[in-house]
Amino acid sequence: MVVSLSKRLINLSFLCIIWLKRKGTYWGIMINLDATFFSNSLDYTGIGIVITDPSLKDNPIIFINQGFTDITQYHLEEVIGRNCRFLQGEDTNKDEIAKLKQTLSRFGRYKTEILNYKKDGTPFWNELTIDPAKNNKDDKTYFVGVQKDITERKTIELAHLETIKEYDHLPCPIIPLLHDIGVMPIVGLVTKGRISTLIEATKRSIHDHTITTLAVDVSCISNVDEATFEALLDLHDHLHSVGTKMVVTGLAEQQLVAPLDMQTFLTSKLKRAASTQELLLKMNEK
Repeated sequence: MVVSLSKRLINLSFLCIIWLKRKGTYWGIMINLDATFFSNSLDYTGIGIVITDPSLKDNPIIFINQGFTDITQYHLEEVIGRNCRFLQGEDTNKDEIAKLKQTLSRFGRYKTEILNYKKDGTPFWNELTIDPAKNNKDDKTYFVGVQKDITERKTIELAHLETIKEYDHLPCPIIPLLHDIGVMPIVGLVTKGRISTLIEATKRSIHDHTITTLAVDVSCISNVDEATFEALLDLHDHLHSVGTKMVVTGLAEQQLVAPLDMQTFLTSKLKRAASTQELLLKMNEK
């Protein structure tokens, strides 16, 4: 285990002494790193590093590494002496910027994911971490920012969230079939929030079509987990309260997500039919 690390600049080289504790005895390991080697190593980290000086007006940039240039397209001579706000743009979250400024004014640590802009105007998602760093040599505190381009991951996450929103607003119309029987096919995610929306929609449809039996078809749902099961129970309870019988159709064993299994459905108050067609045949027999 590393107990302590001391480092100082000696004749343009870094002298590192790492103290290790082995079997109750401390061992000192001395590593002499050339300053140029140390600086160049920062360019191969795959991340952007920027250092600013808050003791100067407008907290200007005093250092960037090659990673910063690779991510933002800005070179050293274009950014030295400037505040980092040039990376902000039209869709940068202003509330997030306000929180960042407030934290830095207290010399606190800040981590966020924020939309920034490259030199050519291309937006990118920046995983940004800023830490205050005390320099004992000049007794000043600087800010060290570490940047990582997470645009690919963020794009996937946002697309997923948009898909969920679309699912939440997908209409689930009740289609009248024979006599007082209707079917409501559900596509997408089944959550308690969405079920609440469906309950409001079914109130009107059931009243308009005098439906006494409603087949809720889940064949288009890829995964049926415990949350889906609970949501279906909520829908069942509402339909039961207004005198409508609910039957779950289209459910297959492979849709169930553990620990949920078919036995859980069979022993619950949810009625089930293999398909809407099977339900209609049974109803006609009666």
